[in-house]
Amino acid sequence: MKYLTFILILLMPFAAAAQGKLELYYGNDAFKDGDYETAQKHYNQSIDKLPNAFEGRFNSGNAVYLNQDFEAAKGHYEQSISNAQNPIQKAKAFHNLGNVHMQNQKFKEAIGAYKNALRFNPNDEDTRYNLVYAQRMLKKQEQQQEQDKNQEQEQKQEEKQDQEENEGQDDQDQQEKDEENQNEKNEDENGEEEKKDQPKDGDDQNEEEQPGNQQEQKPIELTPREAKQLLEAARNQDQQLQMMLRKQKGEQRNIDKNW
Repeated sequence: MKYLTFILILLMPFAAAAQGKLELYYGNDAFKDGDYETAQKHYNQSIDKLPNAFEGRFNSGNAVYLNQDFEAAKGHYEQSISNAQNPIQKAKAFHNLGNVHMQNQKFKEAIGAYKNALRFNPNDEDTRYNLVYAQRMLKKQEQQQEQDKNQEQEQKQEEKQDQEENEGQDDQDQQEKDEENQNEKNEDENGEEEKKDQPKDGDDQNEEEQPGNQQEQKPIELTPREAKQLLEAARNQDQQLQMMLRKQKGEQRNIDKNW
């Protein structure tokens, strides 16, 4: 009885391995038919039975890769590298890992993966071709990044110049506005002063009529001779006036007498 139990225990690992290989077989059939989801289910069953087997991990990576799940494919290929039992298996896993990096446009990582694949299998022409292509794409990517960087710097420089020009224009506009406001203020102040200086209606006439506003007249200065002549003229005029008065008086008498 114990012997039978021992034999059954020994046979259990072989049964699990057989089941794992069977699931791998079913997965490969579904893969060939293009049914990658069904293939993935069988590969997962195979991995559960044979977690350290290369084939289940590697084929599972291929299935999810074709379903555009590149992150899951990356994990399966990395694990299959650890499970690889010979250089050819490692080369295949590195090759496919490089393809994942290419899909993610991580060209530096792809170049590293392809170089590792060639270390394990230097005669793989497909890997060599992919390596050259990845190097070309990396160079193109770096050129594009440099171009984008230069354009970004130029754009920032242009924006800075535009900002400085706008600020300068704003300062100039403000200065002109201040000058205009100052000129208007000066004109208003000058107008107020002129208005204050202008006389009111009738002020000129009143000022002329007011004795205090007239200029003081100076007396005429005469020479002694001119004074003597004026005095004699005044005396003669007075004598003539006396004669006229006498004559008028005599006429008045006659009128009274005759009447």
